[in-house]
Amino acid sequence: MATSRNGLLKGKVIELEDAIPELDGKRVRVVLEPLEEPRLSAAEQRELWDEWIEQGPQGPIEDASDTRFP
Repeated sequence: MATSRNGLLKGKVIELEDAIPELDGKRVRVVLEPLEEPRLSAAEQRELWDEWIEQGPQGPIEDASDTRFP
């Protein structure tokens, strides 16, 4: 049985976007390839930056010690 999922590599941990219940707890072979994500042009980046400056960050920012930023 072969299946393909995207995920994020963090040190020794691979975090998948969704679970694969039938393989949970089993030994598996993992093949890693970088996922090519589209990059924004300089104009698109500038437009988004200007929008952020005008509107500020989206969502609450708390001063709690356990608040983590991505």
